[in-house]
Amino acid sequence: MATISISKSAIFELIMAALEAYAIKHDRESKVAIETFAHLWGSHNKRLPFKCNVEHISVETSAKRRRDSVSSQYISLDLKKDVARVFGEGYNHLGNFHTHPYLKDEDKKNNKYTANKIRTEKLFNFSDQDHLSEINEPTIEVGKHSFSVALVMTVFSMERADDRADGYIDSNLYELSLGNIKLWLKAQVFEHKKKSCLSDDELNNFSIYGLDASDYDDHDTLPVPVTTDIDCDFLYSGTYLEGFGRLEIDDTESTYKDTKSTEKRFYHTV
Repeated sequence: MATISISKSAIFELIMAALEAYAIKHDRESKVAIETFAHLWGSHNKRLPFKCNVEHISVETSAKRRRDSVSSQYISLDLKKDVARVFGEGYNHLGNFHTHPYLKDEDKKNNKYTANKIRTEKLFNFSDQDHLSEINEPTIEVGKHSFSVALVMTVFSMERADDRADGYIDSNLYELSLGNIKLWLKAQVFEHKKKSCLSDDELNNFSIYGLDASDYDDHDTLPVPVTTDIDCDFLYSGTYLEGFGRLEIDDTESTYKDTKSTEKRFYHTV
C-alpha cells in the first residue's frame, strides 16, 4: 500500500491549472479544453511503505499542449530540479500531473459525453500512453526500491450542476464538482522493477492500464502500479454546497458566468 498526501495549497494549484487549460483559449490555439502538465514537489519517507507529501506544483508553461496530448522538455525539469535543490528538504521532485479534458459534443462515435459515460467507461483512468511515459523513468529511491508518482485530473463541463456523486470512487480516485464543472482526481504510485524480477501478480498489475509486459525485454525496468491511497484533508471536506458559477464551453469558445449571477442552489457562505 502506498499513500500520496496532497496539501490544500497543492490541490488548489492543481485545480487552478486544470481549469485554466480547460476554459481559457491560449495564444495560437484554435481550441479550448487542452491538456496541461505540471511537476510535483514535496517530501517522501525514507523506508517502506511508500508515502509522499505533495506540497508544491510547477506548471510546464513550455509544454506542447493539445486536446488529447501534452509533452514537456527534459531541459525544463533539469533546470527546476536544480532550483529545488537550492531550496532544500521538502522540495524533492516526486512525479508529474496532467489533465484529461472532455467536451459534451466531442465523442467521435457521435455519442455525447456525459459524466456518467466518463464514469462507466473509466475515462478518468491513466491511458496506455500515460503509463508508457513512466517506463524506465523512476523518480524516487526508497532504500533499494524505485518509485514514481503520477496524478491525472479529468475535467468535464456538464449541462447543469450536480454534485450528488461527489466523493471517493476508490482509494485513489475522487470525484468533485465546482458548479457544473466535474473533476476526477486519480493518483497512482508506480514501483519500478526489472521485468525479470516481477512476480505473476506484478505482471498482472502491470497490464491494468492497457500495456502488455510480453512486449518488453527482461532487462527493461517496468513501472508496476501499486495499491494507492489519496490523503487530502480538502477532499474530505469537499466542495459540497459551495457556490460556484457556470461554464459554457464548446470546441473553440467558452463563457463563464460567476457565482452571484448563476448560483440558485442553497450553499454555504463565508
